[in-house]
Order: sequence, then C-alpha cells, then structure tokens
Amino acid sequence: MTRLDRSFRPFRSLRALIAVAFLLGATALGGCAHTLSSGAAGVRVECNVPEASVWIDDLLAGSAKEWKSEGHQIRAGFHRIEIRHPGYFSFFQEVELPAGSRTVVNARLRELLD
Repeated sequence: MTRLDRSFRPFRSLRALIAVAFLLGATALGGCAHTLSSGAAGVRVECNVPEASVWIDDLLAGSAKEWKSEGHQIRAGFHRIEIRHPGYFSFFQEVELPAGSRTVVNARLRELLD
C-alpha cells in the first residue's frame, strides 16, 4: 500500500459511513408521501419560521418549507427531529415511527432574547 492509499480514507469511521448511508437512503425515499415505501414512515413539518433548518438524527435534511407540503419519507424507527434557525430557540422532538405511519411535527420557534 502506498502512502497515498493510506492517507485517502473518505470514511474514517463507521459513524461517518452510516451517516452517508442514511443521507442517501433519505434522498432516495424523499419526495411526495402519497404511498409509503416498505419500512418507511411519513413526516411533515409545520413551523412558524419557514427558513428554519430541519435536522434528523443530527443530519441536515432541508428547510422547514421543504418539509411542509406532503412531507417526506424516512426510515421507520426512533428519530430525533430538530428545527433550528439563528435568532430562535431550537425545537426538538423524539419520535418512534412505525413502518407505514405518518406524523406531523408542529414546531413553534421562539425568538432569542437580547
């Protein structure tokens, strides 16, 4: 093995590899949630700050505006959903999503005090 081979390791940890796999899976499952794929659950986000970012299991998943209409499909199971925006307190909710279920996350962000 050459020095270049040893230094090029795009996935230095199992956690990084799992994170990439989750993102690819979420992208493949994303879109309209009219019919749910096997092993998936539908999630929709209602938020008073449409520009807020949606994080699922500490991975950026898009903006609240993108997750409002029709929602998205994600892998069924336990998830931590967080809504963040600078200048607002973050909102988070932990959910257990059975396969085939649909849920709405209602996030009301409150402005930070000066």
